[in-house]
Amino acid sequence: MSQPVSSTRRRILLISDIHYASDLERARGDYETRTVSQPLLRYFLKMYRRLIWRRDPFAMNGLLDTFIDAESSADLCLGLGDYSCDSAFIGVADYAAFQSARLCLSQLRRQHGSRFVGIIGDHDLGKKSMFGGVGGMDLASYDRCLSELRLSSLFYRSLGRVHLIGMNSSLITLPSFEADCDPDQLSSWYALREAHLEDLQACIQKIPEGDRLLFFLHDPSALPFLSAFPWIRRCFSRLDGTWVGHLHAPCIFELSHYLSGMPVIDCMGTAVHKMSQALHARHLWKPFKVHLVPAPGGIERCPQGGYGELWVDPEGLQAPVYSIKSLTD
Repeated sequence: MSQPVSSTRRRILLISDIHYASDLERARGDYETRTVSQPLLRYFLKMYRRLIWRRDPFAMNGLLDTFIDAESSADLCLGLGDYSCDSAFIGVADYAAFQSARLCLSQLRRQHGSRFVGIIGDHDLGKKSMFGGVGGMDLASYDRCLSELRLSSLFYRSLGRVHLIGMNSSLITLPSFEADCDPDQLSSWYALREAHLEDLQACIQKIPEGDRLLFFLHDPSALPFLSAFPWIRRCFSRLDGTWVGHLHAPCIFELSHYLSGMPVIDCMGTAVHKMSQALHARHLWKPFKVHLVPAPGGIERCPQGGYGELWVDPEGLQAPVYSIKSLTD
């Protein structure tokens, strides 16, 4: 049973990678393998889905219901992105994916009201299919995330002397995502990235020097890019943790540690290139003090998913206390 909300400590719920499926998305069936023309790759993708990742990507809706039923008493609920199944691979510019995200977010807001804040994940903006090379980031998805879904590209909340900052990992990691972008949109994406980094720097610089920081973002691949900025490195001494989603399960998070420093692979498509590039720079995650918020159901190979519970002392005198709560026990 969850601890009661304290009059001093603040209780924050973290949920990520819900991948809710509307009826329109579920009607697409085996959407991913249809994008792969080569039989051998198609078979490999099916086995990967069946044995490792997710046999049925549309089967997670019930876990959101479980989360909603279990949790109501929190000071804040943060969504770390990926609210739909992105079955057209262009994010919420696709109406079916937009419906999934809208249904997901409406339930979270109905339960938590203004205490819910959602940031943006890579699938919310669009992401090329693993082997089919279909889709990619779409500016229409970014606009829809902000205007219609009311997601935050940059989020800031002060809890006394502890400051919460959520950021857009896809914009930060854009140099690695260029292959996912329409060339005609690339300059606009870079303009958004520059503005986002300027806003993030201004936000951090307004925080008093003695106060503590907590970072939140979807994809940890952004961390090596962040570490390149001196104004981020100056935060490390007062950064008490960074919470990420994207990896879905603790076993994948642990595996990333063992694969740290692996060579970048350029010959197996965009998805493998991005993953290997992120793992090559995995050692740069260390000063961020990274914690995983798993997907509600984990993955087939490692179903230990759930959501995060974070207790924060507003005075900043005690370190945050974080734990993962299961939704499948």
